[in-house]
Amino acid sequence: MERSLTVLLPVQDAQATLTETVEEVLDVAAELTDRFELLIIDDGSADATSEIAHELTRHYPQVRAIRHSKPLGRDAALRTGLSQSRGEVIFVRDKDRRSMERLHQASRPARPNYMGRLKQFAAGE
Repeated sequence: MERSLTVLLPVQDAQATLTETVEEVLDVAAELTDRFELLIIDDGSADATSEIAHELTRHYPQVRAIRHSKPLGRDAALRTGLSQSRGEVIFVRDKDRRSMERLHQASRPARPNYMGRLKQFAAGE
């Protein structure tokens, strides 16, 4: 049985890049498993990030959005995401775009065995 995946996406004031980032994450996650979700954790953005995140939840059933009313920091955003995640495997999408590329590469040759590759990825191998 294939395990489920949750991708945590902590953001703040990301209105300019959020849609593109979400589409990238969805593309990679869909190649890894059919059972995934993307949690956008808006850490008190002052721009339209929250509105864009809400709109994305309407277009993509795999996307959920959570919002802090004020900035609490990355650690708090991650704690919030972890407490709301439903996946058996959790991946944090950093600001660094390469994180999704590395996740994708780590899972490549043997899709059925992507869990072992995720462990290698997490260990920095």
